[in-house]
Amino acid sequence: NGTSQPQTGFGSGNFCISGLIEHTPCVRKWYGGPNGGATTQGVTGKSIKVLMYRPQSNAAVDAITKATGTYIAPDVEHAMLDVVSKWINSHYQLYGRTVDFTYIRGTCAIAPPDDSCFRTEADKIAAKYHPFALFWDTDSNEGAFMDELARKGIVTWGGWGFNDAFNQSLRPYHYDLFMSGDVQAQFAGEFWCSTLAGRKAQYAGPALKNKTRKVAVVYPNTPTTTPAAKHLEGIINHCDRNGAIDAPYSSNTSTAATQSTANTSKEKSEGVTSLIWMSDPIAPAYGTTAQQAQNFQPEEILAGGQLLDYDALAQTYNGSVWKHAFGLSDLANAVPVSQVDAGKIWRATGHQGDPNPSTNLLTEYALSLVGGIQAAGPDLTPLHYESGVLSTPGYDAWATYHDPRLTYVKFGPHDYTSQSDVRLVYWSTTARSPINGKRGAYIPLKGGTRYQLGQLPRSIKLPSSV
Repeated sequence: NGTSQPQTGFGSGNFCISGLIEHTPCVRKWYGGPNGGATTQGVTGKSIKVLMYRPQSNAAVDAITKATGTYIAPDVEHAMLDVVSKWINSHYQLYGRTVDFTYIRGTCAIAPPDDSCFRTEADKIAAKYHPFALFWDTDSNEGAFMDELARKGIVTWGGWGFNDAFNQSLRPYHYDLFMSGDVQAQFAGEFWCSTLAGRKAQYAGPALKNKTRKVAVVYPNTPTTTPAAKHLEGIINHCDRNGAIDAPYSSNTSTAATQSTANTSKEKSEGVTSLIWMSDPIAPAYGTTAQQAQNFQPEEILAGGQLLDYDALAQTYNGSVWKHAFGLSDLANAVPVSQVDAGKIWRATGHQGDPNPSTNLLTEYALSLVGGIQAAGPDLTPLHYESGVLSTPGYDAWATYHDPRLTYVKFGPHDYTSQSDVRLVYWSTTARSPINGKRGAYIPLKGGTRYQLGQLPRSIKLPSSV
């Protein structure tokens, strides 16, 4: 009769997301039809249950973040999640479903992490909410929680710098936004071996700058972070006859000052000239205080991750010693929050002004997690989610865009973390940060040029202020 049936399922054309600074790959356009309904836990024909988790507050950590405006009150964080949820559900291809985000405040201590408590809490969350997925955007050392959720069939995002073996052991359930600890170790190892090893510690304080470099690797002694630190030490031991000094610490804020005093004394006595920080972002606040008290001014070398390269957090470190900080940075060049996704989404949803700058972290986690849902297709299961995430083409490479606001995002077989390149930076105690306008900022080398593995320069030149 000359009429045609409406197209359903996948057809010609692509579905592309706009309105973000990232260039997320397009997917095949879906024209409607059956989506499989309740394909897995937390999924119905109309909705997908996703949780955001926030652990119990820690007074010492909160005091440090409040000092530079990086603290986010729970109600502010919850409100921003609602804003991001609204934007996601109107911009992503979700195959007839919406993502139902729920904000959860936990009861377990994180410094030090209480594994037993976290496992019990994971069991309670699974029983109460039956979610498809959960993300925890500030998890720097707690693996038992993610492990327990995976055992309950829940997809998780979180765990900064966790080692590859941990991520792979939980497949298809565990992912993270930041670089895995093993890849971070490869980058830091390449930087040390190719650029720094065997040379004078020229960016240390006067007592050390004419000595041949001897490095200690500083890291939290947990099951998910220790293997990557050992990986880095192995790389250094292979290329540098001075080897690497092992410098673990316990993530316990009640003993952090005492630990830092003892560790600094040990590093001085062993002739260390340089520290590589593979730590959480709070540890240098204690470590640099101890260094200043003991007149110890080593090179403070960033391994790249754990947000030590975030201006507002580094402003809490002792500037008299952190002025010797330089190295790798996973983060893109710092810009005002109005120029990143949190700010763009904030205004696109009708809000005035800018959101809390630190809300960009939860924004990127939520976008990345839901990007996997979009890539999985209508028949949403953990295995299809894994296939969608790992097969997504890499995007936002420096070679393509030369945009210092972007980082290269690439998953792949056995690689469950997204970030895949670094920039080089040094710390300036006088420069004002674009993030909060306060003094203290990382200055990128070569305009924020980003490097993948095997591309780091063989030499660097820093100003005399370092």
